[in-house]
Amino acid sequence: MVEKPSDTQRGIEITLGVLSIVVSLVVILNPNYGRESVASLLAFGLAATAVRMTLSGRIRSLQLGLRGLGIVGGLLAIAIAALIILTPGIGLQTLTFLLASGLALEGIARLAQALNRSYPRWLRLSAFTVGAITVVLSGIVVLDSKLASISVVALITLALVTNGIDGIVSGAMPSTRKQKTLIKLILFSLVYGFLNVNWIDLYATNAPAYHIWLILTYMAPFGVLLVFQGFKDWQLALSLGLLVSLVNDLGYYFAGDLFFGFHVQLLPWLAGQLGFDGGELLFNFQGGLFTIPVTSYLMGFVVYLRILVVAVILYQWWRRPSTGQERTSGLSPDTMSGDRWT
Repeated sequence: MVEKPSDTQRGIEITLGVLSIVVSLVVILNPNYGRESVASLLAFGLAATAVRMTLSGRIRSLQLGLRGLGIVGGLLAIAIAALIILTPGIGLQTLTFLLASGLALEGIARLAQALNRSYPRWLRLSAFTVGAITVVLSGIVVLDSKLASISVVALITLALVTNGIDGIVSGAMPSTRKQKTLIKLILFSLVYGFLNVNWIDLYATNAPAYHIWLILTYMAPFGVLLVFQGFKDWQLALSLGLLVSLVNDLGYYFAGDLFFGFHVQLLPWLAGQLGFDGGELLFNFQGGLFTIPVTSYLMGFVVYLRILVVAVILYQWWRRPSTGQERTSGLSPDTMSGDRWT
């Protein structure tokens, strides 16, 4: 059986996942950093994910071989990260190989965890997905010697972000069907906003009443909740739509730089989105019959307000107790009577 981690252990795992993502964002936002600075930051992110993997191997009871692989792989990745930080003068090719090797070790250990049937199925699926992505990305870095340094950094950073998200989900440890469903909805919202909505927002901005259609695009997938659940779940649908809008407003040039060949200075742009450019006009909200000038101050206020609303509503849904007994398979009586979150 799998030991249930304590709240402190789960908090550490979530914190390390967040640190991995934050380090990746710092690297992306500062493309002018020198090679040594980027290497140190990526090594720090690698160390954070390695520590999380090592702790995960100790916290959860695994078969001896898999447990040993997780712990040893994590310790080796930590050693590689320390070597990179302590020897900043190593060559680019060696540096790339070390970073990719550290990530590959973590990916292999995650794949091994997916083989342990004492894990919950959702955790094994998460381990397999993240492990496979990490191994593939690190393998590309090692095997393709023609990659430019910017591509190497992008691939390694993407692997760190993936592992960071996995750490947050694993640390959250959803224990009810409702919580598992909520995790899936949140992940869908992040992917939908980053890949689909951002693609639209980068290229299709000339449509009449463009921003009204954009808001409808945010909310469209979650109208299904209202169709099947009724309007009693409107708060959840609203919070997920607002989450998509946040990913759009804070991420469309990230997507543009990574996938569509844009070359935007991300830090100054993000400062404007977060309200640090004062009264500077960012764009005009196109509402069809009306327009609204959106300054940096206004944009920042709306961003922070949405973050607060999303956090409060999703936390309430996460903590809300399920009604009725859950079953390990099939639909519960509450689900059959209309409550599909238990």
